[in-house]
Amino acid sequence: MAIFGREVIGSSVVDRTGAVLGRLSDLHIDLHTGAISELIVAVETGVDPAALPFEHRENSVIIPASAVARIANNIHLNQ
Repeated sequence: MAIFGREVIGSSVVDRTGAVLGRLSDLHIDLHTGAISELIVAVETGVDPAALPFEHRENSVIIPASAVARIANNIHLNQ
């Protein structure tokens, strides 16, 4: 099943416990493979991006695609 960027931008991103980390604000695509390489997530108010195990810039974190367990109503991380 194909998933298009416009279908997932704005989706909630949750950790393996179901806690909401934030909302997907952008995707990075590997131009050689066409695969999603990173997710840019705007963190929720009250979530400290520096406390998360991902690279961060201001109020966003950069999550590698390998950290995604599944995409459903939310984007579920395996961490």
